[in-house]
Amino acid sequence: MRRTLFRYRSFNTEKLNDYSYIHQRIINIEKWKFEAFEGLVYPSSPLYFNDPYDCEFCFQSDALEGVLDRETYIHLLERRFSLKQEEKNRILYSDNIERAMQIVLQAHGGRLSDSWMNILQNGLNDCMSTIKDAVRVVCLSEVYDSMLMWSHYAQNHTGFCIEYDFKESDMLYKHLYPVIYTKDRYAVSKADMLSENTEWIYKTTCRKSDVWSYEKEWRIVTANFNKVMPEKLKCPNGKYVLDLKENIKAFYLGAKISENFKDQLVIVNT
Repeated sequence: MRRTLFRYRSFNTEKLNDYSYIHQRIINIEKWKFEAFEGLVYPSSPLYFNDPYDCEFCFQSDALEGVLDRETYIHLLERRFSLKQEEKNRILYSDNIERAMQIVLQAHGGRLSDSWMNILQNGLNDCMSTIKDAVRVVCLSEVYDSMLMWSHYAQNHTGFCIEYDFKESDMLYKHLYPVIYTKDRYAVSKADMLSENTEWIYKTTCRKSDVWSYEKEWRIVTANFNKVMPEKLKCPNGKYVLDLKENIKAFYLGAKISENFKDQLVIVNT
C-alpha cells in the first residue's frame, strides 16, 4: 500500500466563502490557500471530471431485480402510463410479479420485452445518477515529476504540488484506492446492489481508461450513504471537507511559479 502520494494544484484565485466546521470560524480565502495553509480539501464530484466517462456506473441487466420494491415498480410505470387502482393492486399483491407486469403493460399497448426493459433502464439511470451525485473523490498521484500533470493540473508549471504521507491515517486502509486503468468498466451486479458491502463503489469509481495511465492515480473515495465516510471527513452545510493537514509532508514548486506565490508557500513551511 502506498504511503506517500501527491496532489497537483494551481493558484486559482477563486474566493472560498464558507464556514469551516473543523476550525469553527468564518473564512474568506482563495481556494489554493485553503488547501495549502489550512490543509483542508474539498473532494470533487465526478460530474465535473475532465473525462465524461470517469466514475460512470455500468449495471448488469439483473442489477435492479430484487432490489426495487413493488411500490417502485408502480412509480416507474406511472412515469409512462396512467394506472388504475386495480392495476396497482395486481402488481402489489400478485404472486408472480413478472406475469402481473406483463398483463398491465399489455393493457396499455406495451410488450414486456420492450417496454419493461425501457422502464428498468430508466430506473437504472435514476439510480446511477443518485449514486454518482453522492460520490466525492480526492485525486492523488504516485509521482510529483510528471511533465504532463504539471501542465494539466498545475496551470502549465506555474502551480505547486503537495506531498502527503498517510502512514498515520486509517483512510489509507479504508478509503484510499489505486486506480485501475482498463478499457472495461466494472459491471454492478444484483449481488452488489443487495449487499451491505460497498466495495463495488470503489471498483466503479477507481477504474479509468488506460489512456490516463500516465497519471498513476490513487483516490480517496467517499459517499454520503452506506457509511462510506472517513473519520476525517466533515460535511458542514452540505459540503464535504477533508482534513489532511497532519498528512502534509512537503510542497514542490512549479518551474514557472511566480515569486509572489513562491514567497507565500515558503511561509507555510516556516
